[in-house]
Amino acid sequence: MKNRGKDFEKKFKEDFSKNPNCHFIYRIPDQLSGYKGSATNICDFLIYNNAKLYLIETKSHNGNTWPFCNFPQYVKMKDYVGNLGIRVGVVLWMIDKDTVLYLPVKTITQMKADNKKSFNIKDLQNDTYRIFTIPSKKKRVFMDSDYSILDNLQEGD
Repeated sequence: MKNRGKDFEKKFKEDFSKNPNCHFIYRIPDQLSGYKGSATNICDFLIYNNAKLYLIETKSHNGNTWPFCNFPQYVKMKDYVGNLGIRVGVVLWMIDKDTVLYLPVKTITQMKADNKKSFNIKDLQNDTYRIFTIPSKKKRVFMDSDYSILDNLQEGD
């Protein structure tokens, strides 16, 4: 099965850029040193949207469970949670579920504190966690997504 991660990053940037409140979107180039233990970037995207700075990591995953061990950027991103005007989270495309989600890093921290090792699609039914379903329509491969829902994120999201 083809890895759709890089293509999803391009699609995310294309769709997010359609938001009239998005004034700046920058894809941080990947670390390509190839050395074991080389530092990972803080996230995939820096976005200035609706007078807020967004730190967004994009992930794509097959199956109904996304393991947190597939999110090494968490260590760096969690330090920015709660800073005034900054939104920190993961945009997750659950490929075979035709679902795009936004998981605030604050929510992932809460899930980890609850001894969860992963996000499960069933967590959408649990109102304990702040998880946002991105309005999306299935195309041939990708989803056309409307990220304007993220304009209304609260501090900590």
